[in-house]
Amino acid sequence: MSKKSVHSDESAKALAAKVLLLEEQLASLKRDYDHLVDIDTRHQYAMEATNDGLWDWHIPSGKIYFNRSYLRMLGYDYGDLPGDIETLRGYFIHPDDVSNMLSEYQTAIANHRESLQLQLRMLHRNGDTIWVHSKAKFFEPDERGFASRCVGVNTDISDFISSREELLSAKAQADLASKTKSEFLARISHEIRTPMNAIIGIGYLMQDTQLDEQQQSYLTSINSAADSLLQIINQLLDFSKIETGRVILEYAHFDLDQFFEKMSRLFEISALHRTVDIVYDIKPEVPRFLRGDASRLSQILGHLISNAFQYSNTNQVIVRVARKTQSQKQVVLEFTVQDSGLGMTEEKLAHIRERLVFNKQAADTEKNTYGLGICSHLVHLMHGDFTIESSLNKGCKVTFSAAFEHSHLGEKNLINHPRDLNNIRALIVDDNTIARTIIASTARSIRLQVDESDNPASAIERIRKADNLGQPYHFVLLDYRMPAMNGLQLTGLIKSDRSLKQQPHVFLISAYHRDEISSADPNAILVDDFLSKPVSESRLFDAISQAIGREQLLQDISPEVVTPTDIEELLENARILIAEDNVVNQQVIRGILKKKKITTVIATNGIEALKLLETTSEPFDAILMDLEMPEMDGLEATRRIRAGQLRASSLQQNIPIIAVTAQAMRGDRERCLAVGMNGYLSKPVNPEILYTTLADILRKKKVTNDNANR
Repeated sequence: MSKKSVHSDESAKALAAKVLLLEEQLASLKRDYDHLVDIDTRHQYAMEATNDGLWDWHIPSGKIYFNRSYLRMLGYDYGDLPGDIETLRGYFIHPDDVSNMLSEYQTAIANHRESLQLQLRMLHRNGDTIWVHSKAKFFEPDERGFASRCVGVNTDISDFISSREELLSAKAQADLASKTKSEFLARISHEIRTPMNAIIGIGYLMQDTQLDEQQQSYLTSINSAADSLLQIINQLLDFSKIETGRVILEYAHFDLDQFFEKMSRLFEISALHRTVDIVYDIKPEVPRFLRGDASRLSQILGHLISNAFQYSNTNQVIVRVARKTQSQKQVVLEFTVQDSGLGMTEEKLAHIRERLVFNKQAADTEKNTYGLGICSHLVHLMHGDFTIESSLNKGCKVTFSAAFEHSHLGEKNLINHPRDLNNIRALIVDDNTIARTIIASTARSIRLQVDESDNPASAIERIRKADNLGQPYHFVLLDYRMPAMNGLQLTGLIKSDRSLKQQPHVFLISAYHRDEISSADPNAILVDDFLSKPVSESRLFDAISQAIGREQLLQDISPEVVTPTDIEELLENARILIAEDNVVNQQVIRGILKKKKITTVIATNGIEALKLLETTSEPFDAILMDLEMPEMDGLEATRRIRAGQLRASSLQQNIPIIAVTAQAMRGDRERCLAVGMNGYLSKPVNPEILYTTLADILRKKKVTNDNANR
């Protein structure tokens, strides 16, 4: 074979290889093309199949591609309108939303944002409004970094917006209905309770007028029906509040002594329960000052006491209060309402226990007709437990617990001048054995020598006999309501008995106020003091101590526990600020304190007292603050001191302040505590009480300072 032939064959083979390579490249390109066509076809199918409106906006030219779903959503087809920004602005976007939409896109482009989401309104070809949620993404930035292309999708959310508006409208209507119901409850409460209370009150007043037997019978029926109706109204309103979840507990400071005083008064002088007897047994460990919802506690106890009288066929109910547990943050009290009446069968008790928890889903016939469901609900809101024990003809016992916070008021003791009361003799006169035993126990807890009598006749005999033996009673505590002879009549006999060498102090125990009793019986002016039910240890101690402070004989036989030497050391060289506007009172207090070598400075009103505290170079140890002064009274001055409103050193902010007032009015003690005072003295100032009070306060101050310096 020639060289030429060989060369020709090699050229043919190379050409064939090149052709083969070219064919393979063409096949690959065809496969890539088919793949791209397939992708584009799928993309086109997806764009046409979707219900969302897809669009592609070339920003520099203003040209916009709208897919068929976009146009179909608005009632258009290809060719109906040109694809540009003017079509979007003039036809597609709601006129009220055009400006905001363009502003949002311009801001997004100017700030180089990557995406944007909007909710806006668009217009259908037939004039309907369509709400869309638009999502946009920015691409292909130019040489300045601003996007030149924007691709997005619009989703029709008209149904969602319509549903939301319907929900908002329904919520608004529900809120309006709830508000209307609340306003109706408040109004109906006022409109119904006001005349009902008037009816009951007038009925009570009418019972003290001249009535024949028939009239008295009619009046009793009216009073009973009125009170029952009022209880039904209260239950109805409470059920409504619980159903709507509107029961919100309050957390306010309250005085448990005053709480039970009001409770006693509510029942013992009401028209329906005027002859009933409530015995309160409040254990000594129960704190006097608490923080919680006193009104709801009153509602629970009031309902349980009413039930006891209404359904047990008894005229005596015992209310006991004891401390269950106590921690640094709270105290849990246990309350018991017990009667010795008809009681309940096991079946009835089991049925009531099942209905203790208030259930707004229960049928009307299943609602607890005794209102115990409400009581149980409120108790559980107070983080307590609610139980009932009963047996037929052996009465009923309802026990519940409730948690309360400690009150800062209870941490501040007022006058605390301990005395040795072992030589003070007291006679307790009450026909009710349980009540008499509880009061006697209270009197013994403060170390009084106590005797008991169950009727006025034996009481006057014991008083005369003790006086003849040279062991007279210094105090006689009388119950106001006793059969045959009430407490006022017995007071008259005691005070008019000329055979007695030493007249005892008579304290009348009653739910009535002094003015109500004094207007009904002239013997009321003979009573030395009135004790409101229930008689607490602190109130009895205060009353006894004040009486002793007014009589030298009693002071002689009940010496103070604090030794005179101790008092002398505490008071000597003390520096006291006296805030008092009356010149005579200034001289009196100054003279009393001078005997104990106490340095005093006078301020004639609260403003002067504040200035002295700010400008003095030597701090005061305590302030004797008159409550009623011109320009600024003692309460306001104390508020400003405790609030740290002095321009000088804050060391005077915690200075002990002792209130001095000429009127020992109901509530003065609590008002003094509330503003931050540490003591309370009544005018005319008793020197012994003044010394003891100052010594006690200065002793506590010294202990506090010593602890702080350690």
